[in-house]
This record gives sequence, C-alpha cells and structure tokens, in this order.
Amino acid sequence: MPVITFLQDIFAAAKGRYFRSVGRHTQKFCSQAAKFAGNDVQKKILLITAISADELVAALIGVDNKRPAGAFGGRTGKHRLTRQQITAALRVYLSGLLTLTSAHKKALLTQAGLEEQELLQLWCRVFDYAAADMQLFDECLLPAYRQEGSLGVSRLVGKRILDCLFQPAGEMSPAETELLHNAMLEDAAAVIRVIQK
Repeated sequence: MPVITFLQDIFAAAKGRYFRSVGRHTQKFCSQAAKFAGNDVQKKILLITAISADELVAALIGVDNKRPAGAFGGRTGKHRLTRQQITAALRVYLSGLLTLTSAHKKALLTQAGLEEQELLQLWCRVFDYAAADMQLFDECLLPAYRQEGSLGVSRLVGKRILDCLFQPAGEMSPAETELLHNAMLEDAAAVIRVIQK
C-alpha cells in the first residue's frame, strides 16, 4: 500500500464511518465536477447526481439516514466493503440517472452547451469511469430503458448495486424495487428541473 493511500485512510478513519466509506469518494467527484465543468449548468448537473448517488449508497449501507432505506433493512451487507465496491455502486447509480435523463437529451445538451460525446467524456472524467462502466451504460442500461422504461433501469441498477454491497445479492423484493425506482425518478427530476430553467 502506498504511503499516501495509508495516510488518506488514517485521516478518513478519524472523520467517521460515513466519510471513510462513501463521503470521501463523493467529495472527490464534487471537486472534479467543480474543476472540469465548463459552466454552471454542467456543474449543477454533476453535483446533483453525485450527491444523489452518495445519499442513496450511504443509506443502503447504513452510514447515513438522509434517505429512507428501510426496504433494504433485512439484507446482510458484505463484511468489509472495499473502495472498489463502493465506487462501483456509486457509478452504477450515476449511470442509471444519466440513462433516465436521456429522454431530455436535447434540452440537456443545449443547456450544458455540449455535444453528446463531450457530455459523456465529461461524465467519465468527473466520475472516474472505466471501460466496464461505459459498457454497462451502453449495453445494459440503454437497452433496458428502451424496452422497459424507468422501471427496467431501476431493476438493473438495483441488481448491480446489490451485487456490490450485499451478500447474497439475490433478487430485489417489490418493496425494494419501488423504493429504488422512486428515488431514481426523484433524482432524475432534480436534474431535469435544472435543464428546464
């Protein structure tokens, strides 16, 4: 383990369980959003989605209660969540939000002042996407949205998040599906409100 990583982990531990598990990743994403965004609309969209993902994942693993996650209360979390598992769950949710806002793609691109490819590059840069994250978006989430709409996206996002955070993952219950679907619709609506101003 590099010395810098070791020191970061020690300082994160002093800030508490939320910061150690989720908050430091969100802080990094928000910092990158502020740094790389070309205008205020881009920054708002990136910050809203980062904070939305943060709140949901933190609630699911039980380190924050800004969102209700009671439907997931009966699940057993993985014994020790790694940085990769947390960030993977965050990026899955972020990809789901991007998919849900794609119905408003023209307004999103116009308000952000970007072409579609530029928006995707910015998104990948801010949220540290890898090839697997883009593959999930292109090959799984977009087809799910075309075939089953927002509910299909929510089911797929939920399944992927369960795989990252819980053991055994299994299928989502109807209550879990409804909770996640409502959260995603609410968060996507927040982004849409920014682009419709």
